[in-house]
Amino acid sequence: MAVVEFLISDFEKLCGLQKEKIIEGLTNIGAPCEEEPEVKKLIVELTPNRPDWFAMEGLARSLRSYYFKEINEYKAKKGDYVVQVDKSVAKVRPYTVCAVVKGLKMTDERIADMVQVQEKLIATLGRWVKKFGMGLYPLERIKFPVRYTTMKPEEIRYLPLNYPTVADAREIIEKHEKGKAYGHIIKNFERWPVFVDADNKIMALIPIVNSAETGKVGLDTRDIFIEVSGIDGNVISAALNIVVTMFADMGGEIYSVDVKYPNNIVRTPDLKPKKMKLDIEKMNKLLGLSLKKPEVIALAARMGYIMEGDSVLVPPFRADVIGQVDVVEDIAIAYGYNNFEPALPDFFSPGKLNRKLETEHATMRGMGFLEMKTFILTNESKAEAVGYGKGLKKITNPSGEEFTCLRPTLIVELLDVFRNNKTKGLPQKFYEIGLVYEESKEKNKLVFGIMDKKVEFSDARGFLQTLMKEEGKIFNLEKTTRPAFDSLRSGDVFVDGQRKGVFGRVNQKILDQYGLEFNVYACEIEVE
Repeated sequence: MAVVEFLISDFEKLCGLQKEKIIEGLTNIGAPCEEEPEVKKLIVELTPNRPDWFAMEGLARSLRSYYFKEINEYKAKKGDYVVQVDKSVAKVRPYTVCAVVKGLKMTDERIADMVQVQEKLIATLGRWVKKFGMGLYPLERIKFPVRYTTMKPEEIRYLPLNYPTVADAREIIEKHEKGKAYGHIIKNFERWPVFVDADNKIMALIPIVNSAETGKVGLDTRDIFIEVSGIDGNVISAALNIVVTMFADMGGEIYSVDVKYPNNIVRTPDLKPKKMKLDIEKMNKLLGLSLKKPEVIALAARMGYIMEGDSVLVPPFRADVIGQVDVVEDIAIAYGYNNFEPALPDFFSPGKLNRKLETEHATMRGMGFLEMKTFILTNESKAEAVGYGKGLKKITNPSGEEFTCLRPTLIVELLDVFRNNKTKGLPQKFYEIGLVYEESKEKNKLVFGIMDKKVEFSDARGFLQTLMKEEGKIFNLEKTTRPAFDSLRSGDVFVDGQRKGVFGRVNQKILDQYGLEFNVYACEIEVE
């Protein structure tokens, strides 16, 4: 849950509604809020599936369509701005989308809202900079063409925002607040991504922090250059669209930027609505209604959609609309959940207890391990990092780079869980039982891991021994070399003479890659 706050007076002016209607409307569309009279603000609770609502302009836009069926159209004027993308960024942060917005009038409140939107987008849609980072720069302080390239860390020297002195890139990731938070994303690469203008001024170390010289937006800023750079082309385009439409609603004019990759040119932002088919018969079946097309057109307009024939036009800032069912959900919101008549389902399905692998679950819980549940999909780079890069079952047409294949091991997801929880206290013990696709076969596996300041081989082996004892099995370890493990403290697990898994200390290279500063032991074995 994300929480945003806005001045009531600004909100009333922006959407043309009184405070009471604003609170009622926001609650109806799924953004419950409350008034804080002492500071004259609205506090709004948002689910991360509507990132366009992180901006006051986005919420006001939705209220205008909900109450008045007002639908904004956004277009970018053709600009003469060029960003040249060097092929070297493909290994680090391969994609960027950019835009220019002119004619803004900044106030302290607008700058605060702008910062809030950036932070919320990066935390949710950007997965805390894992997927993308974002930079805003006063247009008059940079000279085009701009280059998105990589440099050796010692070559990168500039004055970062909120830092007292000029520093090189290594100092920035070691001492700057943003560097300490996000430096692990790039520190293991030989060359680090940067934006550089035509005068060779470093604009930002990507995705860490902007330059104080070229990247500080102030009250006198009228025109801005925006870049969103990351690992997922679809997600960064969605983030850029959210930001530029926010600025357009502030009164700015959007201009395009030609992003020149080594083999093609992409003009961004792309603000064309996405056309999506809406099957009204199927929609009525899902909702249990009997809506006619004119009613659907009216309800769709309340949620910001225009209907063309049997399709709806999805606005460019709606990053959450992936399929037809998302539109159906919006139709249900516009219809009003309180207007649905409760009814009992016309089928009955008795439940029963699933006792499969009950012994394994009970044993792991008894030893103090917390169960985790992770996605069955992963990506090739993660699998390759831990030595499972061969024989992957790949997705033919993945929608992004985060999920491109079936997971060949549970160890990758275990390390991700440790990374996401590394600030939550020690020791940490997690386990999972799930399916993997290894050696062209689907297998059921159990993984468990321990992270602590001091955890020894014998401690971790004791957990494996207890698990095997409770299953009534005898095991032995045979020393072997595995890419993810320390060669001196790892081995294959054999049960009844057959290799059933791996066990050992995760090696330092992998720990550094995941930003883990403590010892980690992991074990993965097949279970029936």
